[in-house]
Formats: sequence, structure tokens, C-alpha cells
Amino acid sequence: MQHSGPVESGRWTPALNRLLLLTVFLFFASGMTLKGGTNICLFLMFLLALPLLRKPDRQQWWLFAALSATFWITLLQLLFGMPIKLHVLDAPSRFLLAGCCLFALSHLDAKRLSLACYGCIPATFGVMAWGYISLHVPHYFWGDGSRAWNGFSNPIPFGSLSVLLGFLSLILPIPQEWQKHLGAIRLLKLAALGAGLYAGYCSGSRAAMIIAIPLIFLAISHFGQFRLGKVLALFLPAMLLAGALIMGTSNRMHARISEGCTDLAVFHKDQNTSMGLRLEMWKTGAQIFVDHPLRGIGKGGFYDEVNRRITLHLAPSLIQTAPHPHDELLNMADEMGLPGLLAGLLLYLVPGILFCSRLRAENRYARFAASAGAMVVIGHFCVGLVDVYFWIVSQTAFYGVSVAVFAAILLAQARQAESAR
Repeated sequence: MQHSGPVESGRWTPALNRLLLLTVFLFFASGMTLKGGTNICLFLMFLLALPLLRKPDRQQWWLFAALSATFWITLLQLLFGMPIKLHVLDAPSRFLLAGCCLFALSHLDAKRLSLACYGCIPATFGVMAWGYISLHVPHYFWGDGSRAWNGFSNPIPFGSLSVLLGFLSLILPIPQEWQKHLGAIRLLKLAALGAGLYAGYCSGSRAAMIIAIPLIFLAISHFGQFRLGKVLALFLPAMLLAGALIMGTSNRMHARISEGCTDLAVFHKDQNTSMGLRLEMWKTGAQIFVDHPLRGIGKGGFYDEVNRRITLHLAPSLIQTAPHPHDELLNMADEMGLPGLLAGLLLYLVPGILFCSRLRAENRYARFAASAGAMVVIGHFCVGLVDVYFWIVSQTAFYGVSVAVFAAILLAQARQAESAR
């Protein structure tokens, strides 16, 4: 077939655009419900994006740099002979691929790209099904079967990302032409929120409760047009009601909160508890960073370094199986030193500033993308205080692609608004 001009103006572009939008839909629909879903969709997205790449602008370059920084630092560690294994490039490479996709995604139609995010709705019903199945079917149990998961990631990210998918579903934009079905769509979005919350509850993960706090605030702010008085008037009673329901009844979350409080109360005499081990890992992680502030210990080197310290009686043997210090920024600081800590901050700050600066956007699709992006960034930052998500490929891909998609909607809408002037 002959092309009459560049690929972006050729006859195949509309088909590539539709396939790229379908891949975005499938990414959200399958990311937490199908093993390998995030990776399959990310690689397809990357391949489809290649023919549609255009010259990036400055804002795209900043986002790409923030997403891919950990990959370049890890690659330099490998090239300079640090004792790391090649497979540790797997997770940060997903950030690199997602950053490349951003260049093509931002030239799609903002409305269509926003509607492709409706893949979040089937995802919530998928995680709800996983939550029920993994608690009631022994073949799918995680451990003793007391906590739900999805068969390929543990209950902590399963719970927190299920809640995130529920809130993303809640704020999905409804185009004008769908207004005749407004009631049904709103009911579907509320059901999707309930499904995500149910999965989070089944996980028994305290991370699901942590991430829910900023997401509730951002959701109320989104629908309340970010009028502070109105937002606080709804947010504070909502939090009080949620707290009363959790702590005033016998339920899974009440038990997990009580367990955490007990762990802290007995820490001085028993560190072999969930919270006790975290405190020990944070303490050891901080000491590692102080000892290796410039280069770090190498990507994926926490386990070996901890066990070396245990043999020297510099760390407690209780944490000998820990693969990371259970804190995202501390893990990056340990593995990559100050450059890693800076890269971790940029990973949150650059997209976070973009999203938060557009929360009051008049365009419904831009406002959705800003709120959704803020949920992803702020939510991951909050749960990253007590766990590490970016060492597992699927979770790294989930964050990277989500940031790329929501940032692309904002950039595309700004471009379309500029062209319309």
C-alpha cells in the first residue's frame, strides 16, 4: 500500500487511533483482573503508538523524563558494573514504555480517550468477583484464605487498586449525547464504586483504607467544583460516618485496625508483627541510605544488603526475608541513592503538579483527567508510605500507563482548545 504522506496523515491513522483507544480500554479492564493484562496491553499500546509518534513538546518531555528516570538510573548502574541482575530492568522499563506511549496518546481526541477509560467499570466487577472467589474457593486462596486477592498480586495492592478503580469509575465523564441514559449511567458508576470498595474490604488491607481517604476527598471535590467550604462540609461527615461504621461494628477492617494498634502497643517487647516488622525495615532502610547516600546499593539489592547486615549483627534477623523496606521513596533512596530519591519525587511531583493545576478546568474531559490523575498520583503516594508498588511489573505498568493516559487527555484537550481559537 502506498502512503500519500507521513503516517500521521495517512489512511491507516484512523484505524490505528481506534486500536489504540481499544487498548486503553482493555488496559483498565484487565489490569487487575487478568494475569499479564497490564503487560500485554502496554506492549500493544507501545507498538501501536510507534507509527503515531510526533515531535514532543516541552511538557511531554518533562512527563517522559519523570516517568523514565528510574529506568535510566538502573541502566547506568548496570553499565557501571554494580552487582545487579538484568531482570531488575523489567519494572522500570514499564515506566519507559508508558512514557513513550504518552507522545502518541496526547494526539488522540480528548473525548474519545476519556471514554476509553470506561474500562474501569468492568474492572471493578472483575475485582469484586475475585474478592468473592478468593475467599470462598480454596483453590484460589491466598495463604489461609482469610484475605482476598486476584491470583497474581498480593492482597495489599489488590485492595488499594480495587478501591482506586472504584473511584475512577465514579468520576468518569458522561458525554452530552448520553444524557438520555443519565440515570442508568450514574447507577452503573455507583455500582462500580461499590464493587471496588467491596474488593478492597475483602482484601483486609489497611492500604485500601489509607488510599480511600484522599480518594473520597478528591471525589467530593470533583463533584463539588472544588469549593472548599462545600467540600469540607461533605468530607468531614463522610469520614466520621465511615469511621463509625468501621469501628462501631465487628468487621474485617475493624479487626485489621485493632491488630495494627496492638502491634504498635507491644512493639517494645515484640517486633515480630506486621507493624513491628515495618518499623524495623524502615529503621534499617534509613541506615542503608545513610551509609550509601550517593550510589545506593543497586536496584533490587535490599535483600542481600539486609542479610549482609544481619550476619554483622547490624540488623535484626526478623527482616531477613524482606525484599524491600516497605516505603516507596525509601526503597528508591536505598537502591539508587540521592539520584533515586530525586527520581522518586519527580515520579510523583511532575504529573501531580500537572493534574492539580487543572482540577478546576471548565471542560468536563479535562476536569475528569485532572481528578483521575490526581487520584492515581496522590493515592499511590499515600500507600507508598507503607509499601512498595514499583518493584512489581504489573503495578509499575498500572501507574505509568494511568499517568500517561490522564496526562494525554489534558494535553490533547489543551491542543484542541488552542486549535479552535
